[in-house]
Amino acid sequence: MAKNRKKLGRGISKLMEAYDIKAEDKGLNSDSDFIVSCSLDNIIPNKNQPRKQFIESEINELSDSIKQNGLLQPILTRKLENGKYEIVAGERRYRASKKAGLKEIPILVKTLTDKDVLILSIIENVQREDLNPIEEAKAYQLMIADYKITQQEVSEAVSKSRATIANMIRLLKLPEIIQNYVSDLKITAGHGKTLLSLDNNDDIIKFAEIVVKDHISVRELERLIKEHINNKTKKTKKIVKERDLPQIKEITELLSNRFNTKIKVNHKNNKGKILIEYSSREELDNLVSMLLKED
Repeated sequence: MAKNRKKLGRGISKLMEAYDIKAEDKGLNSDSDFIVSCSLDNIIPNKNQPRKQFIESEINELSDSIKQNGLLQPILTRKLENGKYEIVAGERRYRASKKAGLKEIPILVKTLTDKDVLILSIIENVQREDLNPIEEAKAYQLMIADYKITQQEVSEAVSKSRATIANMIRLLKLPEIIQNYVSDLKITAGHGKTLLSLDNNDDIIKFAEIVVKDHISVRELERLIKEHINNKTKKTKKIVKERDLPQIKEITELLSNRFNTKIKVNHKNNKGKILIEYSSREELDNLVSMLLKED
């Protein structure tokens, strides 16, 4: 396994070199993979792009920059069988270029597998913090489920701890409506992780609504949930106690009448003690006789 992780790490480093470059300082004109000018009509987005939401204000800002300075960094693509070029890294630049009115842009064309494309797309977005927590979680899950990459390998690829990867994926256990809250940044990933300590969706939704309405911190949410769980536990114990109480009272009365003395039954969690009182040696002897009497 360690050997496989090493190979993956080296492969990723090599892949990263493919887009972490700029035309003006790498002499790309002599690169056989570099196309100086490719029609935007021949470029298509990656359908498996992990980022689903693009902030319009950021696209506009980048578009204004491209209008003034041109597109300084080519986008990374791979050639498809139909002659089109699929975006691997750089969809935001592609969108901004279209908005800026460009008809053609520079691209890099690399021979990449589906797995390579997914890894590069995720790494680029994660490193630039372009994914919301749910998009990031789904991307990690896709890497693990579809491409059999371990959590440790994902951890090394995106330079995040294995625990962080695991916690991100756990967010996908939240009800869909709460996942949408996280995607829309109405609540944080930290809130989502805390909500998972609740054992049913109704409670998760109820406390998520409190976060959205009152804008409470993760720490405050933890306190409220802990208080809720403690109260729920106490209530359950009280219900059990109240359920057992009539039966224990009846047993106590039967024993008291049978032995003609005061009897106390201490009952808890289906176990306990029976305490029999006596006020003289004669009463003790009578009790012993009754208890040892054979039918």
